[in-house]
Amino acid sequence: MAKYDLSEEEVALLENARAEKAKREAEEKHAQEVKTYKELVDEAVNLTVPEAQDISRILEQKKAAIFERFHSIISMKDELFSGSSKAKDGRFTDTFTNKDSTARVTLGFNTNDAYDDTYTAGVEKVKEYIQSLASDDKSRQLAEMVNTLLMERSKAGQLKAQNVLRLESMANEIGDPTFIEGMKIIRDAYRPDRTKQFVKVEVKDASGKFQTVSLNMTNC
Repeated sequence: MAKYDLSEEEVALLENARAEKAKREAEEKHAQEVKTYKELVDEAVNLTVPEAQDISRILEQKKAAIFERFHSIISMKDELFSGSSKAKDGRFTDTFTNKDSTARVTLGFNTNDAYDDTYTAGVEKVKEYIQSLASDDKSRQLAEMVNTLLMERSKAGQLKAQNVLRLESMANEIGDPTFIEGMKIIRDAYRPDRTKQFVKVEVKDASGKFQTVSLNMTNC
């Protein structure tokens, strides 16, 4: 068999051809891997979505069943213990604990603070009280505290419900009729907008502390 010596130019062409072939093969392999990846993503998403929808439906059904289970109990509680406030930090809640104190369930609604148009009259009354305070340091501090609580706003841009409770408590403690009247007007003007219903379930652990049962896939 004859042996041929390749010129430098022929060697360069041969190496270039091999490089081009290797590059083409690498690109084809990458393209195939990208295709496989996209197919895996598509399959995984299409399998996950109906599973998540099923979980969501089950959670909604269970939540509705829990609220229905406690509906008559909440009505009975309202009749037996009328006058108790359920409002806490923008929530209207009812909490129930079993007789062994090993588990408790809290049901309620998240709310956005809102008031009717009589609210401004109450605010003006409270401001009138602030202006009536003496100019000594103690009175100035009290005025600043009342004014701060009165001006703080919730995410909805309204006076915070918990601030109303604090101001009302201060008014009753101070005993000023203008302050008391203003807070009564504000309290009566409160018209919270309900947003989301929620259920919170807690169980005591071995150390005696209540731990929340996760109903959120993020926390599982």
